[in-house]
Amino acid sequence: MNDNAAPAIHNRAVPRTEQPATGFVAWLRRTVPFVLVAAGLVGIALWGHRTGWTFTQVPRQTEPTAGDGELARVRVGATLPHRPDIPSALRREVTIEFESAGAVDAVGIGIAPAWPGPIAEMVEAPGEVGFDPALVARVGPRAAGTVWRVTKKVGDPVVTGEVLALVDAADAGKAKSDFQQALTQVRLREKTLAGRRAASKVVSAQSVREAEADLAEAETRLQAATQALANLDLMVNPADYRDLPLEDVIGRMRLVGVPPNTPNLDLNAATANLVPVRAPFAGVLLSADTVAGEVTEPGRPMFVVADPRRVWVTFHVGAGGAARVAVGQPVRFHTDGSAEEFGGKVEWVGRAADEATRTVPVRAALPNDTGRLRAGTLGQGRIVLRQEAKAILVPHDAVQTFRGYPVVFVRNPDYLKPGGPKSFRARPVLVGAKDAENIEIIAGLAADEVVATRGSGLLLNELTRGIDGVGAGH
Repeated sequence: MNDNAAPAIHNRAVPRTEQPATGFVAWLRRTVPFVLVAAGLVGIALWGHRTGWTFTQVPRQTEPTAGDGELARVRVGATLPHRPDIPSALRREVTIEFESAGAVDAVGIGIAPAWPGPIAEMVEAPGEVGFDPALVARVGPRAAGTVWRVTKKVGDPVVTGEVLALVDAADAGKAKSDFQQALTQVRLREKTLAGRRAASKVVSAQSVREAEADLAEAETRLQAATQALANLDLMVNPADYRDLPLEDVIGRMRLVGVPPNTPNLDLNAATANLVPVRAPFAGVLLSADTVAGEVTEPGRPMFVVADPRRVWVTFHVGAGGAARVAVGQPVRFHTDGSAEEFGGKVEWVGRAADEATRTVPVRAALPNDTGRLRAGTLGQGRIVLRQEAKAILVPHDAVQTFRGYPVVFVRNPDYLKPGGPKSFRARPVLVGAKDAENIEIIAGLAADEVVATRGSGLLLNELTRGIDGVGAGH
């Protein structure tokens, strides 16, 4: 080896140190991750807003439209003739067809045949029981005086003519005295006339005529005295006293008009001035506004007597219903809280509505022999406007309303046949009376035709969609 040779130089590659990024590239590297995260969050927010943050996809149930094959198909046919009284949409044959009887059952449609049966058209109205005014009497004395005895109390039953009280009235004593004087005068004039007629040969005819005139005048005064006693409810017959001695006349008239069986009657303490206060008819004593020793006079009622065997019920009927109510129509009524029903007839219909309630008063008479209808009680009544023995009836839920007009859905008569149409036809009808369960069909349906009942509202929806679809040109 040559020591003087230059040392060999070996060229070795030295790695290049990378320079730090600067400018736009550096900014982009810092920004992109943030933008991607923000975009992801915005996307999640939009998805959550649209789905209501529902993380499980639930199939949305949509009601099928007419003719889509999912529920039923609505067929709108020819126009029906001669029906200007119904909406134009119902003047065409509309049929709702199902794929099978199972499809009908699956949607819960029930059926029932129309049938003939009795029904009544009625107006319902609240009512109040009251006594018949013709059978309520406010009884007072016939003459001014002092109450001597009260023989009845409130609630007691009474019969016609029964004494309720006795009044000591001076007018009664004077009327009895006038009667006795007139009776005495009649007796004297009768004797005078008899004597002159016996002595007609020595007495002039003029004298006989004068005696006859005097007797007639005395008879007139006797009749007037008898009427005065009758006005005080003291009934006497002059013929019964004609032949009695005067002492017997006075004794007999002392307690005239006072029943001998009057309770607590003291014959020794009783005066000749007693006037009875009597019940004008049989009934019940409703009130007794008097006591013994009280001063009373004519025109002041002492008692109220009512006959409860016949009552009036006053109904308050709306103006629309009152227009159809007439005298003689049957009425059914029950008091609040009672199922017992009472019957009667309308006797009067008011000519004007009440200013406060705008209802028309209607009054009915009801027999009340049992006494279970009490005056002042309230209840509910029904006035029968019309009764049909063989009306065409369907259940309430068979009748639907389409654009203000009642319709029923009639099952195809061939429904039960193998391969028969599983369809219902919309039928406009005219309804009448209603009761708690049924509706009368006046026109549009025959007995024994089968109609949809439960679920008929679904058929109404299908009818509406089908008609609207035709109107929209679908």
